[in-house]
Amino acid sequence: MLHNALDFLSRARFKIALRSRLLIDLVLLVVGIVLALLGGTSVLELIGASTTIVAVVLMATNLWEAWQRNQKTRVVENEEFMDVLTTSALPAGFDLRIGALGAGQDFRSLGVTAARPYAMSDAVNQRLDEARNPIVLESKKYTVPFALQGYRDRCINIRNPNRNDPKIGLRTDVTVDALEGNQTFRLQRTDYFSGAATNEMACEQFESASESGAGRASLIFAVSDLVVRNRELLGLSESALSNHIGVSTLVLTADHHIVIQDQGAQTISANETAVGASGSLDLRDIDETRIAAPTLQGLVRFGMEREAQEELSAAFDIGRKNTILTGYARYLARGGKPEFFGISRTTSTLSTLKATGADKRYVSGIWGRPFTPTNEGLLQVIDQLLDEGRTARRRYSLSMVVTLRSARDHIARNGIDL
Repeated sequence: MLHNALDFLSRARFKIALRSRLLIDLVLLVVGIVLALLGGTSVLELIGASTTIVAVVLMATNLWEAWQRNQKTRVVENEEFMDVLTTSALPAGFDLRIGALGAGQDFRSLGVTAARPYAMSDAVNQRLDEARNPIVLESKKYTVPFALQGYRDRCINIRNPNRNDPKIGLRTDVTVDALEGNQTFRLQRTDYFSGAATNEMACEQFESASESGAGRASLIFAVSDLVVRNRELLGLSESALSNHIGVSTLVLTADHHIVIQDQGAQTISANETAVGASGSLDLRDIDETRIAAPTLQGLVRFGMEREAQEELSAAFDIGRKNTILTGYARYLARGGKPEFFGISRTTSTLSTLKATGADKRYVSGIWGRPFTPTNEGLLQVIDQLLDEGRTARRRYSLSMVVTLRSARDHIARNGIDL
């Protein structure tokens, strides 16, 4: 009950902020009426009457503009977005991969939402875990781009996020040169609702239909224009989207199980099967890492372990090597959103894992797949899970697919201690 109340207040604050102009008009109206009725002098009554008239005009104009903007606008899937992505240049060293298991060569016919494309670089993945890149948090908070500001409320209603937690956006591209050159990565304050109004709308476009309903709808704005420019995927430093950092980790228990969770009714990957723990970096993660000079890699590891603690009650020893970073990707159907992947070894056994607190609502079940505690045994089970995903007996989340693939590649290449 408390969590539901907090979620309601979070949404209310957001919607009040969106309607600040309407609230100002309402305050003027109330002040005008009070002065007109209770002013006591002809001058105050005249001021009150004038203020009331101005407030009514402003309020009517505001409501009319909102009605024109939203009621005559429809949101539809951008059917050309998949073709745009598959014919656009990706960052150097990155290639297009498809998250739909068993899609084969027909993925273009699936559409961008079903194909779940992402961009990944093997060279970046190989250098990610050992790199040490300092971070800096910019003072300016992220703001939704002007083209989407008038539709923020509608986007929030469409995506229906549960709460508006402060998040961390990534503003520096993850490249081999950046990792090897110890480049400082720029971070920016953002929030979950901003991500819902930008990244999560990447596959959509706004159209204006005629009043009669006849004739062809005209395109107002395609969110993909903020993702791809001149047939090139925009880098994070150029992107106008929120780009809050996502993290997913393959959790291995002390009694040698790969942890699997069935997700409940949530905003992203609702009712899908996920691996280990998956979420996004919270703004508070920067302070809670308790490191004098935090790095991007340390921050991501901390976020992965925090997600595992919140979603699974998983316990970890103190130390950097609990979690290995196995990969980095950009989710193209979500506007090129940055995602990191890892393997986390918990000291907990499978039977002790359970969702806690607010996350109880989002985790409908926790189970595990046993593996022989060798690299070969772990690889065998990972391959089995990926094969099972192709049978469509369970609907895997995109993060589960990419986490398993990244873990498989890392283990085959480097091995891990078990």
